[in-house]
Amino acid sequence: MDLYAQKLEDIKNDVDQYAAFKSNISTVVKAGPGSGKTTVLTLKIMDLLGNKIKAPRGLACITYSNEAAKEFTERLKSFGYQKRPNVVLDTIHSFCIAEVIIPFAHLYDIDISLPLNIISKTDRTKLFNDIIDELGIGKSTLKIEAMDKYRNQVISGDSLVEHEPNDFANRVAHIFEGRLRAMNKVDFIEIIKWATKFIQEKEYVRKCLEAKFPWILIDEYQDLGKPLHEMVLTLFHKTNIKIFAVGDPDQSIYGFQGAIPDYLLELYDNPNIMSVDLKTNYRSNQEIIDAASIALNLDDREYKAGTRIGEKAEFHFITCESEMNEQYEYVVNTIIPDCIANNIPLEEICVLVGTGNQIKSLSAVMGEANIPHYVAKHELLKSKIIVWLKECATWILDNSSVPFTDISDFWLNLLSNHQGTLTDEDRLFERKYFFSLLKESIKYQDNLHLWFIYLSENLKLGYMVANSQKHQNEIEYILSFQEQIKNGEFQEFDLRRFARFGKSENQVTISTRHSSKGLEFEIVIILGMEEGNFPFYSTVDKPKELNEQRRIFFVSITRAKRVCYLLRSERITSQTKYGLRTFSKNPSMFWRELYETQRSKVQYD
Repeated sequence: MDLYAQKLEDIKNDVDQYAAFKSNISTVVKAGPGSGKTTVLTLKIMDLLGNKIKAPRGLACITYSNEAAKEFTERLKSFGYQKRPNVVLDTIHSFCIAEVIIPFAHLYDIDISLPLNIISKTDRTKLFNDIIDELGIGKSTLKIEAMDKYRNQVISGDSLVEHEPNDFANRVAHIFEGRLRAMNKVDFIEIIKWATKFIQEKEYVRKCLEAKFPWILIDEYQDLGKPLHEMVLTLFHKTNIKIFAVGDPDQSIYGFQGAIPDYLLELYDNPNIMSVDLKTNYRSNQEIIDAASIALNLDDREYKAGTRIGEKAEFHFITCESEMNEQYEYVVNTIIPDCIANNIPLEEICVLVGTGNQIKSLSAVMGEANIPHYVAKHELLKSKIIVWLKECATWILDNSSVPFTDISDFWLNLLSNHQGTLTDEDRLFERKYFFSLLKESIKYQDNLHLWFIYLSENLKLGYMVANSQKHQNEIEYILSFQEQIKNGEFQEFDLRRFARFGKSENQVTISTRHSSKGLEFEIVIILGMEEGNFPFYSTVDKPKELNEQRRIFFVSITRAKRVCYLLRSERITSQTKYGLRTFSKNPSMFWRELYETQRSKVQYD
């Protein structure tokens, strides 16, 4: 029995999973942690393409991140998926650019620069800072994230969810967008808003999308914000496209981007859309699941364990004397050695922290102790170009592990984005050239820096990316990568180490709490459980923001299958306007709530 058939048989044992899979109308799936949503979604795609959607029509599966799109593609390949035209597995940004803006924007008189000229992250931040300086608005009064959140939420449409007013954000956003237009540039928020506007207002655009995509599937719906929500509502009401949306309102943790659970819930409550709840958790034992409900401060979720029946969870509450560094040392000197002594593989251990700077500090401590570790969802892996380079390195070292057609197709698509449609003769020539170039580059396998220089110079990679409408925003990733392999964390990398980059192979995983979604481990260690740190002090008196902090805690707890450590320090030194100050710290409210429920059975250190 092949993997697809095996997985299909498996979901028949879960009545809710199978109902979602079999639905032939627009459907919303509320999927709790560990409930098999990715399996259901990929099986659904395979079934639609194999049995319901005839070529040349296809479907679009929209995801939150490049990593998620990559995961879906790999999962589909393992099920036997064969690449075919008009099947899109990509992010919302890429979908808007490739399927809406590029094909249709030139047909209408609109106020957007064509060809697309995407402002860099650095220039975007500078433009924002210049505006608030001119207006005399303090950086503590309005951050760029607050402006972005406002811009994402004010788009009009069919949704009845009201946005939060913000006079400062409104004022700055109006000037910011005007100056973007004056510079003949756009950012991704403008791209998504314009794509949504086209779909809302232009029947021709809707008809073309309907002809191409009879189904549109969306993963992590709760993370994608109002523009996508309005896009989906328009397609549902004004086309025959069927929607299959999967998400979890309890894992909505990107409110700073304008993504709130209300949009998923509004779609779920639509009486004309089928709703399915996945409540069986196939990852964690029941005591971990129950603790996660405590983290939410809710008791109506009714999640149940589908595996590890009767197993006991372990909760360890660790108090250090002072500073985050003591927590890092405790992890390195006590927790990880105990795990090793109990035969827990390093790849089954994850440490969650609050910030990127804490990741760097913890990584340094682990490095000094010679503990193998890697950073989950590294910033550079958000780049399709960097991921493609990593696959090129993998193919060079072992050409059986990555199909050459995949990496060469990516290169040909980059060429065609820049040069226009390639003839069959051109494609054959470029594919042969690319093949020989990769083969020749193996002479630099011991030095990632030299390998990258050789490849990028011969492919004119920087120029190609900078002049590609689909990828020009990734030039900053390439520049960052160049710096990292020359002077930074990849300075000592060879090709083999680069090919393994981002894979947990006998390594402890380090992640921020925000980036931990989708991960799972036997043991999860959560640091920084002091009052004022988690939940963050400014959210405590704001119910909506505090609830999002609770959802982050829920996500953190539900990464664990069996064991959860929570660490805090009694004193923390912080930078204030008066300089460095050391503060006494009580346990976080999250720590206290969980400890009180576990006190009779807690492993207390």
